[in-house]
Amino acid sequence: MVETTTISSMTAPTIPTHTLTSLQSAPNANAPNEGIVGQIANSVTNAAQYVSESIQGKSAEAQKEADKEKAKGNVPGQNSVGDRVSGALGAAQNKMEESKHDASAEANKRAT
Repeated sequence: MVETTTISSMTAPTIPTHTLTSLQSAPNANAPNEGIVGQIANSVTNAAQYVSESIQGKSAEAQKEADKEKAKGNVPGQNSVGDRVSGALGAAQNKMEESKHDASAEANKRAT
């Protein structure tokens, strides 16, 4: 025969009913550079600006080389003294533009 014992004084464990409050604050979506979405958006923007500045730098470099040839008098129909001076000044301007775009592209590359 099997004996059974009844326990009538058993109570369930009590579970605290208070709510836990979190000490972390939610990211502010309206502030720049906060939260993962803001970081992703900034990375995408920096990458796009890097590409844009790189293209503009290459364009300025190509124009600089064309102006250097003009300054040397190697462009048919544009070998007067005025054309050559204009080519030299254009090459100098384009070199400055090239340097500016390359520096900006590098800054955007590092920020990505």
